[in-house]
Amino acid sequence: MKVPGENTRLALLDRQLAILLSYGTLAASAVIMVGLVLPLFSLPSAIGHVPVVTVGVAGIILLPVVRVLMMCLSFLHARDFIFAGIACFVLAIIVLSFVIGAVTD
Repeated sequence: MKVPGENTRLALLDRQLAILLSYGTLAASAVIMVGLVLPLFSLPSAIGHVPVVTVGVAGIILLPVVRVLMMCLSFLHARDFIFAGIACFVLAIIVLSFVIGAVTD
């Protein structure tokens, strides 16, 4: 059964996700570029003890996680509990994999 405004809501979510991924990728790429250029000018290429390039790569890695979180929140807001549950399940798998990767290092 069709819900009035469903196509508009899905189009808005698609647009928001596209903006998130586009600008997130641009920002993370810019951070990586800055981290690669700083040593050329004999400037410190680390924030504290973390290299700037590592921060950019972490940003690229976290973009899909933020996307799934954004989808989960959007589905919860729309009271679409089946898709919200699926998105939360995927998010739990991602978080569990990060935890397992950190613990077994």
